[in-house]
Amino acid sequence: MSLEDRGAQHDKVVVDKYVNPRADYQMVTRDYVVRPSADGVSGPWSLTLPPVAEAKGRWYSVICRDADAVNFITLQDKDDSECWPGDIMLNGKCDRALLYSDGLAWYVISTLTFVGTTAAATTVAPTTSPQ
Repeated sequence: MSLEDRGAQHDKVVVDKYVNPRADYQMVTRDYVVRPSADGVSGPWSLTLPPVAEAKGRWYSVICRDADAVNFITLQDKDDSECWPGDIMLNGKCDRALLYSDGLAWYVISTLTFVGTTAAATTVAPTTSPQ
């Protein structure tokens, strides 16, 4: 199937797939909603996004259910995305990320991390070069 046809396949898969991983996990394209947890039993582990080309046109929501500075979750791509900004560390309850794939690159639309009871939002906005 060509890259151009990937967007047309949304009506042929189960939507709103939910997963709750607690150890290294490779997401598939239908894992739209992910609620990972890390604790003293699991230790730190990695959550890997699906292949960027297969996820074309799709949004992915990740909200951490449990983690801390020692038992954290690393959100990473499969090293197949153009200009990947770097792995995202989820190290607190309710840390979150919203991601989008255009078929060639992952866009980290926003991340939100909690420090104590205060949220620190980071929104990735387009920039323009000076003329």
